[in-house]
Amino acid sequence: MRAVVLARLRERVAVTRVFESAAAKGTVPFLTLREWSAGDWGTKDRAGRELRIGVAVRDEGESGARALTLAAEAEAALLSLAGVVAGWRIVTVVPARNVLLPDGAGRWAALVDVRVRMLEEV
Repeated sequence: MRAVVLARLRERVAVTRVFESAAAKGTVPFLTLREWSAGDWGTKDRAGRELRIGVAVRDEGESGARALTLAAEAEAALLSLAGVVAGWRIVTVVPARNVLLPDGAGRWAALVDVRVRMLEEV
C-alpha cells in the first residue's frame, strides 16, 4: 500500500520530491509520508483493515497559500485510491484532517490525513 500511495502522490502533486519518511532537508515544496496507523475492520468471514494515512506538505513563503493548494492536491490524490491493492479491496477513502500550521519563520506545514477501509479479496 505504501508503494501505491507514494506513486499516486508523485504522479498527482506538483512538488519537488515525495519522501517516504521524514526529510531533514529538501527543496521546498516537498511531501513526506507521516505516521500510519492500522486497525481491524474485518467481518465474520473476511479480514479487514482500517488505515490512517498521514502526509505533510513542507513549504516556505509569506503565506501558506501554496502549501494549502498542495495539501488539497495531496488529499485529492489519496481520495482517488480505489480498486484492489496487493490482495485487498479498498472500500472507502475519506478525509480525516487537513490543517495548515506555521513551522517557523516563513515556513509552513500542511498536514493531510485520510482514513482508508479495505477488505481482503477472496
